Amino acid sequence: MKQKNLIKLIAVLLFVSVVLASLTTGGMYSFAENDSASSTQASLDKAQETEAQTEKTTATTKPFFEEIEKTTEKTTRWDPSLSKEEIQNKLEQQRREFEAGIADLEKKLAELSKESKETEEYINTLDEKIGYLNEELTILDEQISRYVDDIDAIEQEITENQNDIDILQAEVAAIEAKLDELNEMFHANYEAYCARMRAVYVSGNYGFFEALLTCGDISSLFTRYEMIRSVSKSDAKLLSDIEEEIASITAEEAELNQKRIALDEKKEALFAQKESLQAKKNSLSSAQEQLAKRKIRLSEDRAESDMLFAELTAKNGMYTEFRNEDAKIKEAVEKEIADLIDGLVKPEDVTMAVTGDRDDTATTAVNYSDIYKNSDAVLNMTYPVPGHYKLSAGYPNYSNGSYHGGIDFPCPEGTKVVAAQSGIVISVKELNTSYGHYIMIYHGTDAKGRKIVTLYAHNSEILVSPGDTVAKGQQIAKSGSTGNSTGPHSHFEIRINNARTNPSNYLSK
Repeated sequence: MKQKNLIKLIAVLLFVSVVLASLTTGGMYSFAENDSASSTQASLDKAQETEAQTEKTTATTKPFFEEIEKTTEKTTRWDPSLSKEEIQNKLEQQRREFEAGIADLEKKLAELSKESKETEEYINTLDEKIGYLNEELTILDEQISRYVDDIDAIEQEITENQNDIDILQAEVAAIEAKLDELNEMFHANYEAYCARMRAVYVSGNYGFFEALLTCGDISSLFTRYEMIRSVSKSDAKLLSDIEEEIASITAEEAELNQKRIALDEKKEALFAQKESLQAKKNSLSSAQEQLAKRKIRLSEDRAESDMLFAELTAKNGMYTEFRNEDAKIKEAVEKEIADLIDGLVKPEDVTMAVTGDRDDTATTAVNYSDIYKNSDAVLNMTYPVPGHYKLSAGYPNYSNGSYHGGIDFPCPEGTKVVAAQSGIVISVKELNTSYGHYIMIYHGTDAKGRKIVTLYAHNSEILVSPGDTVAKGQQIAKSGSTGNSTGPHSHFEIRINNARTNPSNYLSK
């Protein structure tokens, strides 16, 4: 009897200890279904609902981005506060203004052509139109340059965005893989837990206390107690693992949702960038087409102008230069001349100059005694083509208003061309464009110390070489029509410190 009472006492104590242990580990031991199982199932249902909603969102968004079509693909100073779009708008406005001007000139040309195209007025109007076309080409060039820059920038943004998308997709894939692993672990533990619950349900109300009280002796009591305690710990750990797995799954799904939202935003931005890129490419293509058309139009108008002007000068004998020579050719020749003059040494600084073969600058020593030193007498010059004083084109403009840096004397081919003042030949060039076969002579300095240089262009034959000393009125060439010329004439320039000036102010018979 005493032994049975002792067993009951020990059983009660053990039962209390198991219950307390179960409460401490966060679980509630029971051989029947309890609130913890219901809570676990609710968490699982919520997680599955979240996953289903995410899959639904992905299924809706994915086709939209799969349909994105893959596309392949300075100037004027502006106020820095202006945006790129504002600058493009201003360029387009300027281009339209030139287009309007061209349209007005074409109407005028149509009216003039009813009488005759072989008139100074018609040719000058045509040249004015050519000037407008040149301005429009400049604007189109800048527009194209800016479109190319914009396209490069957008393509760079697309590349960076695509890289971000690739990273996010990799992160999404990694999280999804981790979620799959967690779900496998959860389902395994959950199945084990459910199996345990089913076993408890099948066992009925036979509980912990009854199991201990039915022991035959103390030894079997302790053995059964250890078994029950082991099962209790296992059940508590299983429940704890399930709850931890649910928490991990919930956290991973939250992160996954954030990554998917970020990914969707990146894809939307990418789609917008590709649309912007295509729009810029379309604008670029349109501008390039317009540029090509304007160049053809410009070429045709230049050809017509040159033909009509050549016919007009041939008719009246007032030969000069074609007024529509390529700007790049003129700039290159002018730079070469400017560099040469800038490199001249004033006679007051040294007493020796250099000479060499024709078509070269000077290479050997020559005396400076025959050029002027700080004297305005250097500016008292004679006409370069004796007996021919009528001008076909004056300084500083042609009849159409375009710049003309010298004066032109029409004369038969082979006419004597002389040095306007004594000096040293510093350059002889034979070009097929621009000045054609031309000579430059350095005459020294005026009273202000300015370097004085004369230029004689379009010659048929050159009779001097660089470094030769020439006297005032000495023949240096025979006139012709080389380079940019409508017919035989002599183009004459005076440059003072590399600046062209009106030669007529310094010539006398």
